[in-house]
Amino acid sequence: MSEDGSYYSFLPFLRTGIATKITGGAGASGRATIPVGLRLQADGGAPQDITQPVELYGPGDVIGIDPRAIVRTEPRPWVTNVEPNYLAHIEFYDEDFLWRYSPAGIDPETGRIRPWLALVVLAAGPDGSGGGEFTDGAVTGRPLPFITVSNPAALPNPDKLGAWAHVHVNGPLADKVLADNNDAAMARFQEVLRTNPDLACSRLMSPRHLSASTGYHAFLVPSFEAGRLAGLGLDPRKTPSAEYPSWGGTDGNYDRAEASSLPYYHRWYFSTGTKGDFEDLVRLLQPREQNPLVARRDVDAHNKPHPLLPGVTTTIPDSPSGVLRLGGALRVIGTKDDAFDQWDKTSFPQPFQRKLADWINLGGDYQGIGVVAAHTQYGVVDLLADDDDPIVTPPLYGRWHALTSRLDVDGPLKRAWLHKLNLDPRFRMAANFGTQVVKERQEELMAAAWEQVGDVIAVNAKIRAAQLARQVAGRIQTKHLEEPAANARAATRSGRALTLTAPAHSRVTTQVPGGAGLNGAGGAGAVETVAVGYHLAGSRVAAAPVSAPMRRMMRPGRLMRALDFEHAPPPAELITLIDEGTVVAAPPKTAPGGLTAERLVSHAAQFAVETVTDDRLARALADVARSFTEAAAGAEAPVRPELGLAATTDAVQAGLSAEETVPRSLLNAVRLPQRLRPFADQFIEAMAYPVFDEPMYESLLKLSPDLFVPNIGLVEQNSITLLETNQEFIESYLVGLNHEFARELLWREFPTDLRGTPFRQFWDVHAIPGPEGESAEDRRERLYDIPPVNEWVPESVLGGHDHREATKENEDELVLVIRGDLLKKYPTAAIYAQKAKWELNGTEPDLSRERDLDTEIRTPIYAAKVEPDIYLLGFDLTAAKAKGGPQLPGEPEPGEAGWFFVIKERPGELRFGLDESEAKNVEVWNDLAWGNVDPHSTGFIELAADVTVRLVAANDPGDPDPDDDEDKEIQKLDDDALPEWNWKLSSADLAYMLFQVPILMAVHAQEMLP
Repeated sequence: MSEDGSYYSFLPFLRTGIATKITGGAGASGRATIPVGLRLQADGGAPQDITQPVELYGPGDVIGIDPRAIVRTEPRPWVTNVEPNYLAHIEFYDEDFLWRYSPAGIDPETGRIRPWLALVVLAAGPDGSGGGEFTDGAVTGRPLPFITVSNPAALPNPDKLGAWAHVHVNGPLADKVLADNNDAAMARFQEVLRTNPDLACSRLMSPRHLSASTGYHAFLVPSFEAGRLAGLGLDPRKTPSAEYPSWGGTDGNYDRAEASSLPYYHRWYFSTGTKGDFEDLVRLLQPREQNPLVARRDVDAHNKPHPLLPGVTTTIPDSPSGVLRLGGALRVIGTKDDAFDQWDKTSFPQPFQRKLADWINLGGDYQGIGVVAAHTQYGVVDLLADDDDPIVTPPLYGRWHALTSRLDVDGPLKRAWLHKLNLDPRFRMAANFGTQVVKERQEELMAAAWEQVGDVIAVNAKIRAAQLARQVAGRIQTKHLEEPAANARAATRSGRALTLTAPAHSRVTTQVPGGAGLNGAGGAGAVETVAVGYHLAGSRVAAAPVSAPMRRMMRPGRLMRALDFEHAPPPAELITLIDEGTVVAAPPKTAPGGLTAERLVSHAAQFAVETVTDDRLARALADVARSFTEAAAGAEAPVRPELGLAATTDAVQAGLSAEETVPRSLLNAVRLPQRLRPFADQFIEAMAYPVFDEPMYESLLKLSPDLFVPNIGLVEQNSITLLETNQEFIESYLVGLNHEFARELLWREFPTDLRGTPFRQFWDVHAIPGPEGESAEDRRERLYDIPPVNEWVPESVLGGHDHREATKENEDELVLVIRGDLLKKYPTAAIYAQKAKWELNGTEPDLSRERDLDTEIRTPIYAAKVEPDIYLLGFDLTAAKAKGGPQLPGEPEPGEAGWFFVIKERPGELRFGLDESEAKNVEVWNDLAWGNVDPHSTGFIELAADVTVRLVAANDPGDPDPDDDEDKEIQKLDDDALPEWNWKLSSADLAYMLFQVPILMAVHAQEMLP
């Protein structure tokens, strides 16, 4: 069973069909033979039994393998950092493939069958090709490619090849580990083959111990001489016997042709890395409490840095006055509230801070009260000799985001983030690191900014053009559509505006009482929105007075001058008179004389009968005609409603207003990122800013690792420890980045208002998974380290803007620090935090026993790396929560059990091998070492009578790692079911013993916390 709960089963071999009758001892034909009996009986005669040997296809009949038969090779081709203590192997889809053409029978001593194939691993030359332990063959026209082996000692023992071939099954075949086959297990295996043959395969291993940092070629070769001869194009019948091996052999009379040549069916290349597999490297890691010098660097600030500034004075015990500690992105747990971090808590503002604030404020006062007045106000006239030239003042970091140009050290916000960042030398230095990064990368960053701005400049040009269009259109509308104040009918509108806007009536709407439309019949108080053209057509005015022909007739010209308007209203009044009922276009319509409802029904029915052949359709038409004529006869002519000239004209002018139409046209014609959309909504030029989602810790790290985390090099080699985030430093650095880049954008005439936050990402979060269905934009927003700086509440404190904890109180997150070669060689190792639980004594927690792993898991929320071998992973945990509650006997409550930090070899395909060490006491077979099974340093696993290994008790005095005894208890129950290591072990037992269980290392936070 594997560590992750999956079951694997191994069988020593599999033969099917007539091959199960092979017993070995065949002749010189190169093929296995089996006796086939036949009974003959003539009419009336006595039966006669005849036995005839029949040859089966053997290795001499195979000159190629379909590549699809191979399902996996380990190591994978061209991998360059293979663990040298692991065994190379190859897997085949068919479960009986390795024994299908083997002429050998079952070895009575070991129960093995030698396969017809062998896996040979030979060292490559310096350039990775042949020339090491082999050379490539140069003879063309042969059935198979071949090599010439120059080091016969690099070939495995041909008599033990049966030990390295077995059948693998995914799933259990028995309820417990069995050293021998049994009927129940075989019955289950047959069921697997019938139902899902993909769960089983055959595997062939190489028993060679690889050397570190060496290139190798693996060859799949014939293991019998007949197969070797056939692959070389020679006569396979010349083999001394069917079971004669491809190399070695003891027949002194046999003159082996091309003895050092081996044909091969498949080949791949790989190379090994340095010594040490995952287990070796993870065992090197030791939990450590962190060195207090890590993440801190003394800064001497007691000297006067400038004529306008005094030095810093401090009263920190056991420390010279004026010495501060510059931190980094991380800090040692427990140092947040020490005297160095709170140096100005008891006396704020200190003289240094007050003078610094005055100096920073000079920049704003120059524009407000003038240079000389500003110098006089701050008492610097003597120093500057009434000079009316301004001096360069320090930047006020975050001034544009906070919308302030002054610092007030006596005001209510003196402890808020803006003052803390600008008046504490440590955080001003952190902000300056951000300034340095921008200066170092200004060309690169600006090029990216211009690429991101995209259409914003074009959009801004459209916005300016639209602003002009809005003003021009508004003036035209005022001049031509609004009624003059002197007009007597100004209060009721004349209809002139309605006539001029007629072409647009179908595209503007108005609200009318329900049922006021052409065919509507709404209830009392109902209101509906309809097109003005629809409302006009259904009113007593109708559409004709504003139609195109009517507008052409009524426009100024000879016709209008010839008409007498002295005694009649002007044309502009026509629509008003029609709406009032004074003027009608035509007399009311009446029904023609002599046409009665009865006659209309009769004609309609007759028409239906004569022209429609379908009876049902004819009856339906007759019913429609009857209903129509009855309604026409009994109903009065509909009365069209009033237009409501004033309200309709107002609706048209509102719908055509440039204040509405121009912005709407603009928004439909431009594309802007969502964060810039409000600018277009407000119809003002977009103040853009780029967004950089790269982890900005990397830029700080490139300046210097000591700027990122001071004294990071003091982290011990091969150690695992815990630090916590220094959110104040991170926020100061990011504010400095955004402040300086805003200045750069302004200098480059980038369209910005300086309040954007291009840099919100400090840690690396690209590998952090998100919930299913989460969009990429939502994921980015969720993983940002800070919210936009312009959204920081003025009263908030520095360090209180962790964006990932926006919905809860900000806490300093734990960061797991790993230094060693483990993650360099295994970058895909799974690392996570897992909740601990107390072992129970009855129903009560047993505080005297080691804690166990619970089910709750937390994955890292960000990561960072300091070359070459320091890895940082952040977790949403605090030191107190990870450490847990009281754990000494006698405490009234056991409290929380805390959290483990787990490093786990990522589960994958099976691998086989041994620990890279000298002989040692073995408690479980997973502890087996090369020194145990290769005591004579032959470079191969030795299956010899003098090489035996027996499991020892878990509490054996020679145990090199007594702390893991409890973890091995369950495994030992299974391992004890197997015999001791000896030369007669079946290939299934060897596979079980050599199988490498994925390693898991769990370290409780208590071991790394003070």
